[in-house]
Amino acid sequence: MSVNIHEIARRCNVSIATVSRVLNNKGPVKPSTREKVLQVAREMNYRPNSSARSLSTRKTDTIGVILPELVDEFFMSLIHELDEVAHKYGKYLLISSSHSSRNDMETIYEFMAGGRVDGIIIMAPKINKQIQNILKNNIRPVVLLNCDVPHNYAVRIKIDNYHGARSVTKHLIEHGYKRIAMVKGPSGNQDAESRWNGFMQEMEANGLAVNEKLILEGDFTLRSGYYAFLRLLNMDSTEKPEAIFFANDMMALGAYHAAHVLKIKFPEDIAVVGFDDIFTGRIVHPGLTTVHMPISEMGRKSMEYLIKLIEGEEELIGHEEVLSTGLVIRESCGCTQNWLPGDI
Repeated sequence: MSVNIHEIARRCNVSIATVSRVLNNKGPVKPSTREKVLQVAREMNYRPNSSARSLSTRKTDTIGVILPELVDEFFMSLIHELDEVAHKYGKYLLISSSHSSRNDMETIYEFMAGGRVDGIIIMAPKINKQIQNILKNNIRPVVLLNCDVPHNYAVRIKIDNYHGARSVTKHLIEHGYKRIAMVKGPSGNQDAESRWNGFMQEMEANGLAVNEKLILEGDFTLRSGYYAFLRLLNMDSTEKPEAIFFANDMMALGAYHAAHVLKIKFPEDIAVVGFDDIFTGRIVHPGLTTVHMPISEMGRKSMEYLIKLIEGEEELIGHEEVLSTGLVIRESCGCTQNWLPGDI
């Protein structure tokens, strides 16, 4: 049977109002009384009634999160960080995937109009005008992750995909590779397009022509990387790439699987690089050269900003922050291994 504040008040011989002030950390209470109430609450295994508290505060202590995927290693890492920060502030997560049977609009309606959440964090490849209007006119705060939309109604956090892609492309060029292929992400995806633009700009800046046959489109999955690698390796020897830039690590890891099947060695036969710096890329052999995505920082900052918005810091609305990336050099590009055990 659950314990209520009436029982705690009787046990401590204080008023219900005093117990309420202590448990909600509001109002003056003698330190000795506060300690006594907290001790009794712990002994009685008191848990606040979330429904009653929601009615009185008009808050649910729940954060809505919409992500493109839930099973990919990148998104699992992001969810882990969001949950860590939410737990620190006594919040809970309600998570939905835009690849589920529901679409983004239905989920946003349920989260916002239904009053299920106090705020929402959204990472979506595309946010159409209809969704923008819903977000702009809602009464709950919003944080957008890597969403290319006007930001005068939300906090926006972005990753510098463009310069990350340029840095890893430049690294391949500095190795002496000229026939460089790229397996892009899906069209219409902002991350994919920024990485593609970075690749193209760096190739152009170094006077290297881009062979259209060496540009393939993937969908950020292991499977698409596997088949893209097979297609590139089956090209005529005069056009076959010397190096491949996969727009994310999952596709690059698909190439690792294909290379194992074909008995092809990295980087002796061909160099490969990725983007994201997921954990698996650190432990495969050879280690995957990639671009580090500040996943933990993005998760932490997005949750902290949203909680500040929920608590009334409206001056943050419209704030935009771009998080920098960094080149992570391992062996798959032709470099010697340079990570330490602490990197894992």
